[in-house]
Amino acid sequence: MTSTQSICVKQFDVPSSTFQVNKRVPGFPTQEPGPAAVSLALTDKRNILESIVFCWGLYYSNGAMSGSFERRRIEPLVCEGESLDALGPSGLKVIQSVKGFRHSMDALLLAHFAAPRPAERVLDLGCGNGAIALLLAHRDPRLRVVGLEIQPTLASRARRGTALNGLGDRVEIVEGDLRRIKAMLPPAGFNLIICNPPYREVGRGRLSPDPETRQAKHELSATLPEVIAAIRYALVPKGRACLIYHASRLADLLTHLRANRLEPKSLWSVHSFPGADAELVLVEARREGRPGLRIPPPLFIYQARGGALSPAMEEIYRGLAAPPLRSEIA
Repeated sequence: MTSTQSICVKQFDVPSSTFQVNKRVPGFPTQEPGPAAVSLALTDKRNILESIVFCWGLYYSNGAMSGSFERRRIEPLVCEGESLDALGPSGLKVIQSVKGFRHSMDALLLAHFAAPRPAERVLDLGCGNGAIALLLAHRDPRLRVVGLEIQPTLASRARRGTALNGLGDRVEIVEGDLRRIKAMLPPAGFNLIICNPPYREVGRGRLSPDPETRQAKHELSATLPEVIAAIRYALVPKGRACLIYHASRLADLLTHLRANRLEPKSLWSVHSFPGADAELVLVEARREGRPGLRIPPPLFIYQARGGALSPAMEEIYRGLAAPPLRSEIA
């Protein structure tokens, strides 16, 4: 971190009891969130659960996962143009760009789905601002997590967020290109690899004007085959890979996994509400695993279009508030 980064703190004169939430209309809009988003100040924290919304295949979480943290307590590690946000009810804080890339509900779903086993060594491939790595390390003190991120600004925020949350002894952030993973990480070095690849091929969908968001959503830095090849390289035999991907590209994902001898073992579809098509899929694959795919009942985010969160989604969200596991060594 440069000396400039450490002093460029922006103070906000907002009451500590106020949460800034981006409220968007549930459903299936034809464009990404923009000026139509209405900023609401919520003083009742119970309302945060109602602010999770669906848009363009993503469950945005500026309210549910990133209600603005107490603005008067912003640490020097946060620079101008960044915000310090609560990562759900976990007690963790995440550093994000105010106008650029911000983690979405995908991070929460993938962290829940992966369910790391005790003492596993975990790789978060394309870790962004470190949200998933922080959640996993917080839940189990026996885990060791490495996050690989190509964008320098995101890697910096993930690294600072790790230090801010006191997880620097178990979370390591590596800045680099997954296409050159062999120069940075050992082969077969991880029991579990989690990944939220860019959903869209170049030439499909509107490119975001923000460079961080553009690179996170489109295959500008790495294609799906390159992502899968990196997973294959870093995963131990019989190790697990957990990914979240857009349902429209499920066939591509399964094809490339099998081509790299990563056998799909579980597939969980994510729907906005009952009766809606699947928008996301969570897939677990095992390196050199035996054939046999489990498909559990679908996950619905809402009970109905424009309705309240489903009981399953509320349970996932509440899981973040559970106390972290105690180490068996301590």
